[in-house]
Amino acid sequence: MAYFLLIVHIATAIVFIGALTISVSLFPRYAAPASDVDDKSHDAHPVALAMHRITKVYGRLAIIPPAVGITLAVVLGRLDELWIILSVALSLIGGALLIWVIIPAQRRMLADPRHEPSTRRRAGAAAGILNSIWFAILVLMILKPGAGG
Repeated sequence: MAYFLLIVHIATAIVFIGALTISVSLFPRYAAPASDVDDKSHDAHPVALAMHRITKVYGRLAIIPPAVGITLAVVLGRLDELWIILSVALSLIGGALLIWVIIPAQRRMLADPRHEPSTRRRAGAAAGILNSIWFAILVLMILKPGAGG
């Protein structure tokens, strides 16, 4: 059972969090700032629309890796280890950033293609923070500080 959960945890992290990471990272590039928008065009770039859709769908699916990881930690009796606690906390922070900052910012940028260039920079910064959180979780999964036995 533990190996099955581990495989599901790793596979879903690669597929769902990987796709989410890419979509969040690419979105600002294709969400044109005000200076790049043609006066006649109010439509968002098709790639930006696709990246927003992927962000929303894979953002929902990205709950699976931490849920399976917590289940695995419970099965193995390791939920009290520092690296797991930190990973769960970082996952919650990443989820909150995605739900309350990144997705709403993407919606605003798509609704108003004439947004300020600084809006795109902030979206890129938020993506960088989210990606750093995922990277920190990956490091914790490998190094396992505070792991027992």
